[in-house]
Amino acid sequence: MPTAIKSEVMSRWLFVLTLLVVSSTASAEPSPSTDLTAATDNAATTAKDAEYRVARLSVNRAALAQRYQDELDAIDRLKKQRASWHHDRELRDSLSNSAETANQLGAVTHELDKARSMLASARRAYLAAVEAERNAGAIPLRALQLDRVRGMLGPQVKAMPRRIVLPDLEVDPLADPEELDQRAAELRASEDELNRQITGLATQAADLDRLAALRRQHERADDLVNRDDDQPLRNTMRKSSDGSEEGTSGGGIHVSMTPGASPVSFDNYVTVVLADVVDASTIKSFVDAQLSGDPTQRAEAAHKAHDAVAKRLEQVRRRRTEIEARSRQLRSKR
Repeated sequence: MPTAIKSEVMSRWLFVLTLLVVSSTASAEPSPSTDLTAATDNAATTAKDAEYRVARLSVNRAALAQRYQDELDAIDRLKKQRASWHHDRELRDSLSNSAETANQLGAVTHELDKARSMLASARRAYLAAVEAERNAGAIPLRALQLDRVRGMLGPQVKAMPRRIVLPDLEVDPLADPEELDQRAAELRASEDELNRQITGLATQAADLDRLAALRRQHERADDLVNRDDDQPLRNTMRKSSDGSEEGTSGGGIHVSMTPGASPVSFDNYVTVVLADVVDASTIKSFVDAQLSGDPTQRAEAAHKAHDAVAKRLEQVRRRRTEIEARSRQLRSKR
């Protein structure tokens, strides 16, 4: 065989051998697309688990809330009956049961709030993983699946509360009517957001006021029962399951001193949404009230925030009216 032909054959074999080595090395290492797919699947599993936890806690909370309401209704009926030894004992037992249910409801509500926060984080991570895999160039069938998931997650992630950022109330004195109209439109949009916050805060304050009134009613009824009871009163302190102290009385009622043990869930996003709307003292009152677990203090914080937002709304509305008047004035001079 001629030397030139041998050399060409050897070159071809070397080329084939090189391709085989490169192919085997590439197959031994995971490709970027495989890593992205695995990351997306893991994020999907985490989000699914978080959704299941929220659903389970929501069902538990709804059942406890219904039981708590039924117990309150039973207590109201007992209070209307004629007093007797048997009646007082039954009322005392009912008060004890309702207080225990309230503590359980508060604990489940707290867990549900945390689960919802974890679900929101899991959904954001899932959407980010989907976007990364989709942008890396997934195969057509996988791309369709990712697009379907992205369309489902998008509204859920965007529905999370966001901070309200108010436009600058100061306007350039030389601004033309078009610029003034644009600023007025921005202020009007801010008014809509502030109005929604005011409505939510009013509802929240009313719920907390009702809870505080129910708790005061329980305390008064408990005092009356214990005062008329022939048994000596015993005030003791015992440790709860989480290590905090709980007060108990001879009537058997114990009210948890653990922060946040309230059947009404406080809005965890208010301090974020209103960070640029209300002053620092109002934000601090929200944080302190949320940590206290006292419905009266939480109601006062909600009322304070409501008034602060209403005051800022009036300021924005008044400025928007002035800007619109200025725009009309400039147009009349044209």
